[in-house]
Amino acid sequence: MFKSKFAILLFGLLIAAPQMASALEMPMGLQMPQNGTQLAEMFGVNAQSYVVEDVNSGQMLISNNSNMAWPPASLTKLVTALVVLDTKPRLYNTVAMTEADQAAGWCDQGGACIKAAPGVRFTVDGLFHAALMPSANNAANALARSTGLPMRTFVDRMNQKAASLGATNTHFNEPTGMDPANQITARDYAKIVTAAFANPYLKEVANTQRYLLRSTNNWRYTQTIQNTDKLLADADVQMLGAKTGYLDESRYNFASLLKYDGQKLAVVVLGEPHLYTAFAETKLLASLANQAEFLAYDYLQPMVLGTSTGVSMAN
Repeated sequence: MFKSKFAILLFGLLIAAPQMASALEMPMGLQMPQNGTQLAEMFGVNAQSYVVEDVNSGQMLISNNSNMAWPPASLTKLVTALVVLDTKPRLYNTVAMTEADQAAGWCDQGGACIKAAPGVRFTVDGLFHAALMPSANNAANALARSTGLPMRTFVDRMNQKAASLGATNTHFNEPTGMDPANQITARDYAKIVTAAFANPYLKEVANTQRYLLRSTNNWRYTQTIQNTDKLLADADVQMLGAKTGYLDESRYNFASLLKYDGQKLAVVVLGEPHLYTAFAETKLLASLANQAEFLAYDYLQPMVLGTSTGVSMAN
């Protein structure tokens, strides 16, 4: 919070009264940021790749390594959900869990899973909540299987769906996100997260903090699940939908559609060192979006901090 407030204060000071910049104690040669990316770099964002996109204008306000291929981990599940919805499922049909769902979820090896066993039945609606809220791998696999499509066909549709949304540098091998060979880019995923949470049902699921997941045939497997998106409880941000993801190979990923200070933004951070930094840097990047948009205008001359005159940045 301090970082973002300092950036906004400094930026406003230099724009409103550049003659006052000489009074600031700044290292010689430190330049005023000329775009959103430079503004974000002032604070050393930890993510390996990130994007902030204004959803209404389609303008990419802040980006770094936005076309770098990265394992999505459980961000994969949003595309799984979109493909399942394309099949027009009956949400209160029931699905029996299988050993294959447990294996695909790595449930015996520390993978994120709901409590389940072969033969235990959940509704399709329950599986959507389980796949998207606590990011249960076995639920995502069962959800894909519930369509009746062969798994290879389902995955082909995932890749077709991504391409149809403009995510042309994205590829999936399976529906859970457990395969590190799945690949996205931050720029691609901004398109995916925007499309996913334009869907009212997925938006409702993603904004549920706690949910009672009922088994329809075995009460022992009825359980309360919680959302991994901790920004849902943050009063500074209006969350419209988000998804977390983690693999050893990807570190922590977080993709969100949100409103901040009147702007509707898609914010994607990939390769964060911790989940809490993913949340903190999402807020930081969102808080800088207004300033980033302002910097995009051509009429401002770049300035060197510590001077009161514009300088040419040409080589």
